[in-house]
Amino acid sequence: MVKYCFIQVFLLLPFAVLCQKEDHVWLFGYNSLTGAEGRGPCLLDFNHEPPLAYEHERDMNFDMTVASNCDENGDLLLYTNGIFIANHEHELMENGDSLNPGEIAYDYVPQGYPVTQSTIFIPSPYDDTHYTLFHLQLDYHDSLVLARTTFYTTLVDISLNSGQGKVISKNDVLIENGNLGKITTIKHANGRDWWIVVSDSHSNNYHVFIHDPQGVEKVKEQILPPSFSTNTNGTIVFSPDGTKMARYEVPLKKLMVYGFDRCSGDFFPFETVNTPNVNLGGGVSFSPDSRFIYILSTNYIFQYDLAADNIASSLDTVAVYDGSVSNFPTTFFLSQLGPDGRIYINTTNNTDILHVINYPNKKGNACQVLQGGLQLPTRNRFTSQHFPNYRLGPLDGSPCDTLGLDNVPVAKFRYGQDTMDYLTVEFTDLSYYEPTGWAWDFGDNTTSAKKDPVHTFPQYGTYEVCLTVSNQYGQHTSCRFLELGTVSSTEEAARANINVFPNPCRDIVNFIVSDYLPFEAKVVLYDMAGQRQLVQKVQVGWNSIRMDEIQAGIYFYEVWEGDVLLEAGKLVKVE
Repeated sequence: MVKYCFIQVFLLLPFAVLCQKEDHVWLFGYNSLTGAEGRGPCLLDFNHEPPLAYEHERDMNFDMTVASNCDENGDLLLYTNGIFIANHEHELMENGDSLNPGEIAYDYVPQGYPVTQSTIFIPSPYDDTHYTLFHLQLDYHDSLVLARTTFYTTLVDISLNSGQGKVISKNDVLIENGNLGKITTIKHANGRDWWIVVSDSHSNNYHVFIHDPQGVEKVKEQILPPSFSTNTNGTIVFSPDGTKMARYEVPLKKLMVYGFDRCSGDFFPFETVNTPNVNLGGGVSFSPDSRFIYILSTNYIFQYDLAADNIASSLDTVAVYDGSVSNFPTTFFLSQLGPDGRIYINTTNNTDILHVINYPNKKGNACQVLQGGLQLPTRNRFTSQHFPNYRLGPLDGSPCDTLGLDNVPVAKFRYGQDTMDYLTVEFTDLSYYEPTGWAWDFGDNTTSAKKDPVHTFPQYGTYEVCLTVSNQYGQHTSCRFLELGTVSSTEEAARANINVFPNPCRDIVNFIVSDYLPFEAKVVLYDMAGQRQLVQKVQVGWNSIRMDEIQAGIYFYEVWEGDVLLEAGKLVKVE
């Protein structure tokens, strides 16, 4: 076996600050630098709840390939389109060009690399300044025309050049002359190192690597059932708890689920089910609690329950494409579990929306698939980020639990408002590092020990809601103020956080309400003559307002709660 040594540093970082917000900025924007209508770079920022989507300046196009990483505070550090690496100031990083050398990369320089789930950044196991990029090269193949033939690593030190970063080695070969599939990763059971898994495209063979303080080493290859020899393009992904890996192959009509040992890196058979006869698509994601698997075809979203006595019989169709068009049909493609506990789904076409599974821990239609649930400010096609679970700790008590790292829990939650009863709020726990106890204080002299409680407040007002999570290693508390219902003063109105985008807009404008749960809030749109053109009720979260029937021009909007003005501004509608 060959050990690819990057740097010898044996520094044990405090576990409490490791990798909490590495995945909090997602980058989008297909052919974003062409200047064409509706094109432009944009990002999705999970440092806000709900996440904010907005345009930003960068000099990099994306096709299918994108990878990025933030620091522990959620600030973007670096990203790549599979050909170049940019730093946090959106400039080409020193020595960051010429990834995946060959004709394909050269031909795709203007638009970005065209390979899904082929590139991922992993933070260093030895310090907080190095990041390893694992990436697959697309190349011409004698019999297959095109194939992922080479598996590379590229090492970045973000501390060099006064924090602008530098690529200190690139395109170091781990596998060559292969016919490879996709990449996925999961934290080692010691809570520090990483397992990296690459599938073969044409078979049930898997290459398993370990990334530890000595570098990257290939540990084994493992052949798993069922056997097949068809050249496929299926997606692979680990469950958030690291106990399973799923591979969904549309051409084979199979979902293969394997158990995984985070200590040894060994797979073992768990379940293989025959999937519906569908075409295209291919996304697969686990629910945050690792119980449910969601698979996607072009026109369907299916759910399987891994806790069912018969997993194949648990198949449930939770969404059928509703025919919506946003520039092009918004059919389903790939999916990614977000840090807010929602699953985000991109489309097969050049559209400006993402689909959202709002409550993926819930069975059946209760998971609430929101088609077109998130509006992007610019168009996107195929581009979908691929992140591991950065908030997975050590496997306490296992033979690999040798570094003295403990799963001290971190409390985090989000909430949603009942559309029929504005006093009823559903709370979703997003805590991590293995909490075993939940203690909610709703600020109205009531409490709950449920993980995801639904609570009805006695009346409108301001409530401080606190969640304390605990386990054998400690506890942590997170509190948020909920402004619930009507406001009666300018001071209270100022607490409501309302973002409006895109502005200028075309067919849709979004009003995003956070830190405030309205009673009967409404948006009113006026033209330049002061004539009312539109009135629509809004609630907490995303509110998409259709502008199809509104003529191009300059308008003024106001957001009211009763007789109190929450927000006002100018809105431009363009053709």
